[in-house]
Amino acid sequence: MESTILENLAEQFSGNSTQEDALKMLKEVGLPHKKSEAYKFTQITSLLEKNIKFESKADDNFTSNKLYQEEGSHLVFINGSLAKEHSNISDKLTMQISEVSEGKHDPFSLLNAAYAKEEIHLESGYNEPVFVYHFNSNGISNPRIKVTVKDGHTFQVVEKLITPENSNTFTNSYIEFAVGKNAFGYHTKVQNYNASTFSHETVIAHVERDSHFYNNTFSFEGGLIRNNLTINLEDENCEGYMYGLFLLDKKSHVDNNTSVDHKMPNSYSNELYKGILDEKSTGVFNGKIYVRQDAQKTNAFQSNNNILLSEDATLHTKPQLEIWADDVKCSHGCTSGQLDEDAIFYLRARGVNEKSAKAMILNAFAGETLEHVKVESVRNEIQSLIDQKLV
Repeated sequence: MESTILENLAEQFSGNSTQEDALKMLKEVGLPHKKSEAYKFTQITSLLEKNIKFESKADDNFTSNKLYQEEGSHLVFINGSLAKEHSNISDKLTMQISEVSEGKHDPFSLLNAAYAKEEIHLESGYNEPVFVYHFNSNGISNPRIKVTVKDGHTFQVVEKLITPENSNTFTNSYIEFAVGKNAFGYHTKVQNYNASTFSHETVIAHVERDSHFYNNTFSFEGGLIRNNLTINLEDENCEGYMYGLFLLDKKSHVDNNTSVDHKMPNSYSNELYKGILDEKSTGVFNGKIYVRQDAQKTNAFQSNNNILLSEDATLHTKPQLEIWADDVKCSHGCTSGQLDEDAIFYLRARGVNEKSAKAMILNAFAGETLEHVKVESVRNEIQSLIDQKLV
């Protein structure tokens, strides 16, 4: 049976042949249902059906007061389309707007491919960071971006979703990186939404020989946030790094689903996600490492550490390894618990009050995930959000 979401969106479809194929595939596989293993702890389809009106609006209530004040290109997307009148795009940035050229992967990537209004192509050769802002006043938007980091280049992309107050919205974003040889790609996301914001955010990276890709994801609040992150290490001597922090309270729900695929020898990956959960929040971490048969001499490490500050907070964590090679070094692990009472006692014995002692410990716990955020104003914003949460 076709989902209510697809039924409601049917009249809005106006895509090309590639998008028709994506929609056909989507109807065949369907959106996740209650028994879908990949969405076991995040019943996203039913929540969207209850909370989101799948209608198309042209209204624009965008305000620029939440944009970063850094040098670089600033791309503003309104309801899934690039709004050039609100953007500041350097002449040095190579950018093209085209029709959707490809649709594959999981159901929500197919949904994005089918209903994206356009496909934005960004290319390195420009040293300053590119800031991407998604503003959604629609019921649903499907921004779609493809990034090429050319051989020998370094390229930074910072992504941020800006949501209007008291507006139930669903943003289904898709960004794909192709990192060339001997190149560095950096991608950072800051997720601090209101309680009526729902998002499904897909990031896919293809990393070639002698190259590095870094993803940093920081989640603070939202009605429901699902992050799908996939890094494919396609050749020898390439590296993938994933750093995440989910610092949640109220009834926020954040689901991080990650995957790194080692396909060739001598590759390296390191994944570190940390969670701090308070009140009635829910955190989910599902991390997978694949080591293919040809990927000898692989080093792969994964860690998920969590602190629960409330008996009503909920955590689901599942680190996984699938290894088909025999000459590898791989490890994974997770921890969850409460604040270290001995550490609190130690600080209080030195004159620090209990509230400040807890904030110091939690700040130190979270701080390690900030190491690879290269843009100063973004790092400062993240630290400010951490401080606000831990007051």
